[in-house]
Amino acid sequence: MRRLLCTLAVAAPLLALFVEQSGAHHSFSAVYDDKRVITVEGVVTQFRFVNPHAMMSLDVTDKSGKVEKWTVEFAGRLNLIEGGWTLETIKPGERIKVSGNPARKSDRQMAFRRIVKADGTELLPTQTKRVNAIEQERRERARQRNQGK
Repeated sequence: MRRLLCTLAVAAPLLALFVEQSGAHHSFSAVYDDKRVITVEGVVTQFRFVNPHAMMSLDVTDKSGKVEKWTVEFAGRLNLIEGGWTLETIKPGERIKVSGNPARKSDRQMAFRRIVKADGTELLPTQTKRVNAIEQERRERARQRNQGK
């Protein structure tokens, strides 16, 4: 019994440390600047439709003609699927304009906020689409109430 208590006394703080560090993985503001939004335009080189975060690589040509590799982080695959995304939503070779929150420690990394494809199609995060849908429903209900008066 004494041995078990000693083992628990050592294991509990280690477990608490592990849980605290694993939770830190999801701290958005520690990695990205949520007060700024930047936009770059380039050609998609890879779209990894995976969990825990989908990732996209993008070749962006700067003003001097030098090609820079950019990384864009998305929500996870399951969240994107919920919003209607598929593996074919973003294709390598496609020219896009992407906006997002810049990374604090990397000059060429951002968290996805909006993509505009060459044909004008706009892609938004699932959460943004939900909020827009809710607002549209509210406006429609208000319009119907006002017509009934």
